[in-house]
Amino acid sequence: GKGFAIGSAALVSLALFGGFITRVSVAQAEAGPDAPQLLTSTGGLDVLSPITFAMLFMGAMIPYWFTALTMKSVGTAAMAMVKEVARQFAEIPGLLQGTPGHGPPDHAKCIKISTDASLKEMIAPGLLVILSPIIVGTLLGVRAVAGLLVGSLVSGVQLAISQSNTGGAWDNAKKYVEKGCVSILVDGEPVAQRKGSELHKAAVCGDTVGDPLKDTSGPAINIVMKLQAIISLVFADYFMSINGGKGLFNVE
Repeated sequence: GKGFAIGSAALVSLALFGGFITRVSVAQAEAGPDAPQLLTSTGGLDVLSPITFAMLFMGAMIPYWFTALTMKSVGTAAMAMVKEVARQFAEIPGLLQGTPGHGPPDHAKCIKISTDASLKEMIAPGLLVILSPIIVGTLLGVRAVAGLLVGSLVSGVQLAISQSNTGGAWDNAKKYVEKGCVSILVDGEPVAQRKGSELHKAAVCGDTVGDPLKDTSGPAINIVMKLQAIISLVFADYFMSINGGKGLFNVE
């Protein structure tokens, strides 16, 4: 399912990028022959333009930056949850041991931590995706935005596929160990490595990274690709209104 979602996001982003270029081409034609010629004579994009080529690399960094932010957010939320659970174990007698008649756990507090984090921790990644094309288009013009979109699209597709596959592999590796499918030789005899073994502990460490990769950062990159293209298309006329589409810095 994740593969279809990634492919769909890539195609939608490509279509929106085509719409952005078409809108710029129409606005350039409406401005007349004396307006800056930002596209080729056939209405295409010249990737060898210095500003476009430079923004290809900048755009390719966006998915990695976004991934770093979301992975850090998952870690922050998880640590807050761990601290709350530890507090309840320490303050509610019999909760950890499961003693009959122990005090009820505070589920509402854990739910609040999770929901608050899901909103608060996505502010920075959301602003990165929304503001990056707006800032680039305002300062550097539509050719820079085009380079940003292409770089982000190509890099995002590869990173989304990689994260979904590697995250799933780490998750399955832990389950594989838990089923006793992995054995090591101890005094010449094979010993299955199940829960509690050093091998299982290593697999759990991998799964700690794998789960947010395949369930948070990977699927979210699909939104990165589509949202950047949508924002660029919506603001295309605004970008063209600034020095004929060359931005505040009047980039040639």
